[in-house]
Amino acid sequence: METLINMRDIARHTKVSIATVSKCLSGKRDVSPSTRERILAACKKLDYRPNPLVSALMRSRRQHTAPLKGVTLAFVSAFPTPDGWSRHPSPIFRQMFQGAMARATERNYQLEHFWLFQDGMSNLRFSRMLLARGIRGLLLAPVPDDRTPIDLTWLEFSVVVLGITPVTSQFNRVATDYYQSMLLAIQECANLGYRRPGLAVRTVTLHRLEYRWEAAFRVAAARHGLRPAKPLFAPEWTADNVARWLDTEKPDVLIGPVHGRLLELVRATGRRIPRDLGIVALMVPKPGDWLSGILQDGEWMGRVAMDQLISQLERNETGIPRHPVTHTTRGHWNRGRTLRVVKKNP
Repeated sequence: METLINMRDIARHTKVSIATVSKCLSGKRDVSPSTRERILAACKKLDYRPNPLVSALMRSRRQHTAPLKGVTLAFVSAFPTPDGWSRHPSPIFRQMFQGAMARATERNYQLEHFWLFQDGMSNLRFSRMLLARGIRGLLLAPVPDDRTPIDLTWLEFSVVVLGITPVTSQFNRVATDYYQSMLLAIQECANLGYRRPGLAVRTVTLHRLEYRWEAAFRVAAARHGLRPAKPLFAPEWTADNVARWLDTEKPDVLIGPVHGRLLELVRATGRRIPRDLGIVALMVPKPGDWLSGILQDGEWMGRVAMDQLISQLERNETGIPRHPVTHTTRGHWNRGRTLRVVKKNP
C-alpha cells in the first residue's frame, strides 16, 4: 500500500512550518503569495490529498459542533429505476442498506441513498455532485447486471462494494460466501435423501457471481455421490423452458434463487411442494421463513461493509486499491417447509 502524504511531508519539502501549510490549505490570508504558490506546487508534485475526516473534525471545532457531525456517506444504486433496489423481490438489498445505515448511525455518520442515473446524469456529473456535497465515501449496492458501466472519478472517493459484481470487481467487496452456501445446501439435501438435485439460475446471475454457485454444485454433488440433473441456465424464465426442464431432467429437488417468477412457474406445472419436488432457496428472506435454504444475513453484510468503508476513510485510502480484498460472510441453513425426508433406496 502506498504511503500517504500528509501536511508534515509538505512542510518538510517546502521548509516551512506545519501551521503555515495548514493556513495555506485552509485559505488563510496571512501567508505570502510566493509561499502559498510554493506550498500548492509541492502538494501537486507529491500528490497530497486532504483527509476528509480530519477536515470535518477541524471544521466542527471551529464551529463548536459535535465532532464529525454531518459527515455523509453515499449508498449508490445503479438499477434502471431509483427504487429498483428497494422493490426487488429479494429483500437482500433492503437488508444491506438497513445494516449499513444502523452501523453508520452508531459511528456518528449519515448514510444517504443516491441513484446513479438521477436527472440523466453522466458518471462525471454524478461524481461532481457528490464532491460538491462533501461526500467522499461510497457504498455501492449490487449492480443488477454486467452491462451497467460505472466510471466515477474514483481517485476522489473511498469505495466499498456490496455483493460480487464484475463491473466493480477492482474494489474491496463484502458478499455472501456463495461457494460455502451451495456446499451447505447440497449437504442438507443429501442428508434428507435427495439424489437428483437440479440447479436453476439465470445466466446473468451465474456470471455476476463468478460461477461460484455452479462450481460448488458440481463439486458437492460428486462428493456426495449424487446424480445431478443437467442444470437449467437461461437468460430468462419462461413457462416453456421451466416445464420442459422439469419433465426432461426430473430433478427431485430444485436449488436456485427461486423468488418471484421461477417459483410461480414451478407451481404452474402442478407440482406439489415438497411432495413432488423439493425447493431450496439460495436467498431465504428471514430466519423461520417457509422456504428451506440459505440465509445470507444482508444486514450483517451491510454492517461489515460500513466498517470497511469508514476504515478506508479514516486512513484516507481513495481510488482503486492495488490489492482489492473480498470479505465473505457464511450462509446459514433455514429448515423451512419446502423439503421433506425422502425414502432412500435400499
